[in-house]
Parts: sequence; C-alpha cells; structure tokens
Amino acid sequence: MRCPVCDQDYGLTHACTGIPPAVAPEDVAPPPALRFAPIHYFLEALKILRWDDAAVRRASRDNNALVYGVMILAIGVALPMLVAVVRVVSVGVSLNWARLAFGYVVLLMVSILWILFQIGLSHLLARWLFQAKGSYLALLRAFFLGQMYQWLSVIPYVGGSLAGLGGIAVLMMVFEEVDEIERMKAFGLATAVGVTFFILGVYLQPAK
Repeated sequence: MRCPVCDQDYGLTHACTGIPPAVAPEDVAPPPALRFAPIHYFLEALKILRWDDAAVRRASRDNNALVYGVMILAIGVALPMLVAVVRVVSVGVSLNWARLAFGYVVLLMVSILWILFQIGLSHLLARWLFQAKGSYLALLRAFFLGQMYQWLSVIPYVGGSLAGLGGIAVLMMVFEEVDEIERMKAFGLATAVGVTFFILGVYLQPAK
C-alpha cells in the first residue's frame, strides 16, 4: 500500500509527516498563450544554459518554448555557416548564394528531425528503465529552448567540445526536471544518449 502524500510504500522506513510538499505557484499555473516575447524567451534560454531548473520546468509547460526554441536552433545552425562564409568571402571566393540557402534549410530540417528522434528514443528508454513520468511534448519544449548551447560551437578550438557537453547537460536537466528521474540516473542516460548520437552524427556526416 502506498502513501497518498509521498507516494512511497508504507513500512518501517516510511517517515512521511502527512503534510503534502509545498508546490511553487509557477508549477501549477496554466500555460501561457502564444505571444511575441523574444527577449523574455532569450533570457529563459540563457537561464537553462546556466543550469536553472525552474526555467526548464517553465519551458516544459509553455508552447512558446517550442516556437522560440526552433528559432534559437535556427541561429545555432546558421552561426557556423556564417563564420565559414565570412572566411571564404574574405579571400575573394565567390559563392552560390541560392545553393547556400538551400543547404541551410536542409541542415535545419535535419537538425530538427535529429532532435525529434533523439528525444523520442531517450524518452522511451527513460520510461522503460526508470519509469519516467513526463510527456514527449514537454521534453521537446524544454530541450528545444535549451538549444542555445549550440551557439558555443563557433568558439575557436574548444567550441565543439563545449557544445557537446552543453547538449549532455541540457538533456540531463530535462530528464531530471520533466521526466522526474533521479539526478545520477538522468546524468547516466543523458551521457549515454549524447555520446551515442555524437558518434552516430559523425558517422553520418557525409550523408548530412
């Protein structure tokens, strides 16, 4: 038999006081309507990048996070291409701008599909291994808004490593806060998924 307050089995180790845990008002507030607030969601994405657990929970309940997360991802995909274009143009090489734009759109679509597959597989593993409680859509909202870590890839020499570590960190927070997995389990799952998808991405790079 389980306690209705702490959801633990009754027994010798059960020490529940019978008082329900305090719930923050933001955790029970209805999701906000779709709105134009780029500065607000930029700051929310920055908070996720700085390991703000409350920002992850807010994003998981907000459809705006999905919309602005895709925009943040679009910038993250564009930045490395922009750096490469500046270098090429600076040495006097002409570019096929139409082909470049088409390549950017294809790369963005692949990146979105890659995240959908990554989060879907991760969520299935979390439910199977750790009885995850979150929803797939909630995970997507939070993870997409956390895509600002991809902007780190333009930093010379260490950008790729920082972006990879940032992806694992955001994935871990999403597992912990949205799927309600214990921190060490969330870290292990995020690391395994992040490394696997990194290796798979390198292997499939010519196809992309």
